[in-house]
Amino acid sequence: MEENVILSVKNLKQYFEFKSAYVKAVNGVSFDVKKGEILALAGESGCGKSTTAKCIMGLNRITSGEIYFKGNKISDRNVYRAHSKDIHKNLQIVFQDSASALNPKMRIKDIIAEPLRANNICTSQAALDKRVESLMEQTGLDLIYKDRYPYELSGGQRQRAAIARSISTSPDLIIADEPIASLDVSIQAQIVNLFKRLQREHGFSFIFIAHDLSVVKYISDRTAVMLKGRIVEMAPTTELFKNPLHGYTKALISAVPLPDPIYERNKKILEYDFSEFNENGRLTEVLPEHFVYK
Repeated sequence: MEENVILSVKNLKQYFEFKSAYVKAVNGVSFDVKKGEILALAGESGCGKSTTAKCIMGLNRITSGEIYFKGNKISDRNVYRAHSKDIHKNLQIVFQDSASALNPKMRIKDIIAEPLRANNICTSQAALDKRVESLMEQTGLDLIYKDRYPYELSGGQRQRAAIARSISTSPDLIIADEPIASLDVSIQAQIVNLFKRLQREHGFSFIFIAHDLSVVKYISDRTAVMLKGRIVEMAPTTELFKNPLHGYTKALISAVPLPDPIYERNKKILEYDFSEFNENGRLTEVLPEHFVYK
């Protein structure tokens, strides 16, 4: 694995058995995440984005494939256990639904402090309290919410608390699994800008999962488009939007709304013919750093 690569996923497969058949949720996904990079996983619901994230986090026992984090093969249970302390500290996730991701019986200050306690990062209660307050300020969460419970906060405030918890251990990699999908549009922009600022300030690697390509275009350095459990196109984000090559990518980009009523009135949304999808294809580099599934 290259020295500047922090995460490497190789031929990842995750099948679920259902009524004597298998649902191929993830079917041969491969990609690398470089240090300090923002990689977006994009695609419609059901394409395998979130399942990929859960596999990386170790929440699913994968069917086959390999996952390397900082050079260690964490898809191997023995290797995972041997490096569990480092993984728990340096690999964090922000879930889509903050209401179910936060313990309803814990105060916000204790939710944010929990990873710090678990990893023995703060040596005293005073240091812990100061760290929690600093994290709340960094994520734009007013200190008056310290002693409140998650159900007393709005969706955006809960997500800020979840983000504060995720950066509390100064991780090397954060996965954000559709973190703005359940929020109001006005709050979505605030959370995306917050992610971008925190990534710039802390320098962590970042996997941003979304189905909204306008957000993906704004936040990511590189984008992988998923369909039917596979990556069908992957390229630097600017290149992908400027020169989409796969029919599915073209269809997704054609549907992105623009703040131009005349253009919107006359634009043509492309349709992808799913019968053209090659179940036995593979990801091929057709241009420098631009991969297409054929």
